[in-house]
Amino acid sequence: MVVVLRDKLVSDSLDIVCMVDGVPLETVIGVSYEQTVNSARIVRIRLGGIDSIHLIRIGGKVVLKGGRNESVKNLNFKGIILQTVPSYTESEIVAVDYITFLQTSEVVEYKQQDLIGEDLYYLAAVACNYKDIDTTNLIEGSGIKATADINLAGLQTRRQFIEKCFRHLVEIKVDTSHPEPIAVRWRYGIRRDNIMDFWLEDPTNFKVEPIVTLSEHSDNLIGPGLVSKIDSTQLVNSATFQSSNNLDLYATITDNDSVAKYGVHGKLHRFNTDRYDRLEELAYETVLMNKEPTLTYRIVMSNGEHISIGDYIRIRHLSFDKDIILPVVEVTHQLTETIESIIVVGTPELSTGEYIASLL
Repeated sequence: MVVVLRDKLVSDSLDIVCMVDGVPLETVIGVSYEQTVNSARIVRIRLGGIDSIHLIRIGGKVVLKGGRNESVKNLNFKGIILQTVPSYTESEIVAVDYITFLQTSEVVEYKQQDLIGEDLYYLAAVACNYKDIDTTNLIEGSGIKATADINLAGLQTRRQFIEKCFRHLVEIKVDTSHPEPIAVRWRYGIRRDNIMDFWLEDPTNFKVEPIVTLSEHSDNLIGPGLVSKIDSTQLVNSATFQSSNNLDLYATITDNDSVAKYGVHGKLHRFNTDRYDRLEELAYETVLMNKEPTLTYRIVMSNGEHISIGDYIRIRHLSFDKDIILPVVEVTHQLTETIESIIVVGTPELSTGEYIASLL
């Protein structure tokens, strides 16, 4: 059972210490963490009453320290207060991690001559090296080079530039771990403290070690437990890429096996190139990534606060004749009288805006 002890939220060996501008918060009655891949982590801190609210200012620095032991640090958080909701009965602070600095940065002029031929991974890493974001772990590289046709250059915030880089940080794998071609994406996020991470999301790699194995009968499932969803919203099995400079130049790639199973799901894109081989490459990559319906699981469980985006979970489900390993793409951890986690694995769902755009 979780109890409040002045500035600490305690459950057995779990400790959460909350500070704002270096001052410990008293009467903390709940903390929740929310995060999706390629986005900032949001923390909501609930306070009993209004006594501590005078310590709070918009833009104040929030530090949370927590975990069950020294090896679990994903509850550690550094961020900025965006919103306060004072009340005599219960107050709330809403904070977001340092990705917000990238979102609201000054506009930067990115010049074509400084970008072409550079690794997109390192270009994004340099853009992340801003204010208090720790980028010391960003040393791996992707081998994917910036080209003139992906239009990285121009005036934009750092976050806008990073999003452009990650839109094209896709690798096609064919090797001993991937006997069939597969397209895998790079993801980013601050998963602990202020440390920026980039990772290649590849659950098909046999070297992947799941953080946990779950089935419909797992003891730590609560409420609805394990709920699956198969969705054709993002399905594309016939992609056409057309040159925006020459409308008579285009390439189409169709996956006939996918069409036979699900019917035709075609999509037209325009791209700034005069090369047929480049258009064909992009059409192939698009179909490879989207030729199957998306599979997601929403998992409601207790004591799952150690799970972060970028982890992998093995699912044993009666609907499948074998185990499947899926990446964690969204997490919500709620720490109050109990510890409840909502984990989404599989493919991130489209936002309402993205879904509407996909229909146009």
